[in-house]
Amino acid sequence: MLDPSDFENPPVPVERMLTFLCGLGAATGVFVGGIECFGLARSMTLEMSSAEMLQLEGAILCMNALVGAAAALPSALWARWSHRLPRFLGGALGLARRYQVSFSLGVVALAGFFLVPLARELWLTERREGAIGMVCLCALMGVLGWFNSGYWFRRWLVGAGPALGYRLGAPAIGVLLALLAMAVRGPAGPSQAVYSQGEPNVFLITVDTLRRDHVGVYGGLVATPEMDALGRAGLIFDDAITTVPETLPSHSAMFTGNQPARTRVLSNGNHVARSFLTVTEQLGAAGYRTGAFVSSFAVDSETGLDQGFQVYDDDFFPWVRGFTQTGVARLLLPLFMRVANPADYPFLLERSSPETIRRALAWASEPQDSLDPRPVFAWVHLFDPHAPYEARPGFPVSEQAAAIDHRAILAQEPGYPYRPEEVAGLQELYRQECAYADSQVAVFVDGLRSAGLLEHAIIVVLGDHGESLGQHNIYFNHHGIYDDVLRIPFVVWTSEMAGADGAAHGGGQRFSRTVTTADVANTLLGYSGVSPLTGTQSTNLLGFVNGDANTDTSLTVQGREGASLTEGQLCGVRSPNAKYMRRQDASELLFDLVNDPGELQDIGADHVDALENGRAGTVRCVASAVVGPSGADECARLQALGYVEDCP
Repeated sequence: MLDPSDFENPPVPVERMLTFLCGLGAATGVFVGGIECFGLARSMTLEMSSAEMLQLEGAILCMNALVGAAAALPSALWARWSHRLPRFLGGALGLARRYQVSFSLGVVALAGFFLVPLARELWLTERREGAIGMVCLCALMGVLGWFNSGYWFRRWLVGAGPALGYRLGAPAIGVLLALLAMAVRGPAGPSQAVYSQGEPNVFLITVDTLRRDHVGVYGGLVATPEMDALGRAGLIFDDAITTVPETLPSHSAMFTGNQPARTRVLSNGNHVARSFLTVTEQLGAAGYRTGAFVSSFAVDSETGLDQGFQVYDDDFFPWVRGFTQTGVARLLLPLFMRVANPADYPFLLERSSPETIRRALAWASEPQDSLDPRPVFAWVHLFDPHAPYEARPGFPVSEQAAAIDHRAILAQEPGYPYRPEEVAGLQELYRQECAYADSQVAVFVDGLRSAGLLEHAIIVVLGDHGESLGQHNIYFNHHGIYDDVLRIPFVVWTSEMAGADGAAHGGGQRFSRTVTTADVANTLLGYSGVSPLTGTQSTNLLGFVNGDANTDTSLTVQGREGASLTEGQLCGVRSPNAKYMRRQDASELLFDLVNDPGELQDIGADHVDALENGRAGTVRCVASAVVGPSGADECARLQALGYVEDCP
């Protein structure tokens, strides 16, 4: 075996071993980064310009180079100094063997950085063969590094190859792959053809945490002219509810047509199973362009709501667009969350409505091929009314309200002792957040109208759940199952209803029958003429215009008893006239919603039969099976929004 001690001038002097091996690690990192750029370009769900893509690829290559150097550093330190260590720690090894061991361990460390988390995910989802395969791949990379490094070292010793070959060749291949990724990704921009109206366009606007009584058309406390106008020209549903008052469960019902109890999506941090067909998949199969533009991580692509969307814009990173989708960001974010407070980094939690709407309008109004025009389905999610409440430009509030730091208060929840002036100030901030959200809905609708996208279209605007503003001693959160958090605004506008003969087609009608967020799915599909989601709990609400719609008005509802999942779950049955509520400790409440809409007086003692019926209605309630997020980063971000108190 060749050893550097046999040669007067070894190719890698001991003094340079540290920098040499870290350089090899960095070169390997750039090579891996090129592969990642190629894969990411093929799977990217963000609309990105060529300049944005180049910036992202440059960041990926640089970050992977740093990761490669860091992965190589421990073994490089060993290779540099191990000759001073005891024999059993490698002190007796020659330079060639130390180089070989160090390089192969560095390769294993770099491969493990990316593959071990993937193996863990596969193992937890019971795809054990894939998990074992990832671990074996790490070992295989180490074996390849061992033999190749030995081969390279021997060639260098006999003068058959330059020492810079790999350090220059691997990065060059990585950069080449990144440039090639630019060619294989989707179209960088819109075609130049003039847009031609085809099938009806479909627009879904969800406003997070929007109370029904804070929308003007419902006689609310806030002037919301845009939502009011849409409702008065369309359909207004006076008793719309969500059966689980949390962001992800409510949205899962909208897209699958099934209540959260059926999909088992009962908390933020859960996942919509791929086995459920979504309204997006139905519209996509019918030829629609499908795009989602969300403003909170609570409904990002990791939740499973991305099923069927060709574009899913959930990137909030303010400097390099798409960076949060890179492997380095996904792996380092959980570590960052263990030492940082996500409330101090708002871009980890949400995105401003103007930016979300700007991107949605840019995508929706892209000119399409006039010979084959494709209708649009766009979902826009606005997060403004959700905590933390903040003053917005152009929407003045009192000095008392402006001085409140809601993010600092959330950091002290649960159990924060609200002072009366803080309650009043936060209620004022919430009202102006609702008004601001309405103004952003107006920006989006006006943009669609200017682009000619509303000539034949449907717009559905609704909240996903409400908010408790101090009622029932619940402050600025949406746990519980009182109507403060269950009832939502829900309006449907269509171009036909908004016409001159709108009244003849049902424009401006109000309906008192109970409807739910699950009805969104088949309402959108029904208007589009696309096959409905069968076997679901979704009703086409446009059937109300003709009087042929039918829904079950007695619904099982579920929610948290407190801000934390550990505080227990609530089950209940709600009809338009009454609500039964059962706590985890088996205590029961019954409310008369007609005479006591504030749910202040328990009448259960006088209505034993109603209690019995309520118990029967909650037999299948699966609240005890609710689990929260398992990842430390996701849990910490939910904690920053006031959801949970303990993170793993």
